[in-house]
Amino acid sequence: MTIKLGSLAADLKKEREGDWIEPREWGGLNPEKPYEQTALPGLAFLVRSTNYPPYTTARQAALEDLKKNYPDDKVPPEVQARIEGELSVQHLLLGWKGLDIEYSTEFAGTILVAEEHRVMRGMIFWCAGQVGKKKVEFVEAATKN
Repeated sequence: MTIKLGSLAADLKKEREGDWIEPREWGGLNPEKPYEQTALPGLAFLVRSTNYPPYTTARQAALEDLKKNYPDDKVPPEVQARIEGELSVQHLLLGWKGLDIEYSTEFAGTILVAEEHRVMRGMIFWCAGQVGKKKVEFVEAATKN
């Protein structure tokens, strides 16, 4: 089979303006069955892509600052959480639905910088990694030799 080249191209408009992504299920949410996936019906995040240019620039700057401040690469978890949370609120997360609290930038900025909200940050970054991707398409061979 042959792959359609266009199906490998990213949707730059969605990457830059955002898209609703549903995580559908997530592992590790049930301590009694840590390897089981838990369904998350109705949960969705409006996010830009992790390829969004202002995000990639800000992320690179943050990584360079971390190298200066922590040359041994031992970044404290609370510092890592703060940086990831700030970057996600400033550049990636535009909204959510399916949570018991309505989205606001201020509230998101408060919870996403907290170390204990690593699952939420993980979901947002996973969703942001999906934005703009297309399903690969194949071309059937018209003739056979």
